[in-house]
Amino acid sequence: MSNQNGKPSTEKHTNLAELEHLNAEHFDMYQELMKQFKLDDRLCQEWLTKPKPFLQGKSPFEQLSINPDEVMGMLIRMRTGDFS
Repeated sequence: MSNQNGKPSTEKHTNLAELEHLNAEHFDMYQELMKQFKLDDRLCQEWLTKPKPFLQGKSPFEQLSINPDEVMGMLIRMRTGDFS
């Protein structure tokens, strides 16, 4: 979901707007996320919107507009068990 200036909003949502955005704009990343969370929309949405230390305290959704490769890299590290 975007705010008035076109940037992703960091507000809490009860719907799956961020997950739907990921599906539309970053399909490969969406598929990787869904695979890792066993197609659980709620868990995927939660992961996507909660701040992560690896992303300097930003949520993966916030980081998408800055550096989507960093978010995909985090997903790959999660899949391979690299938490260094």
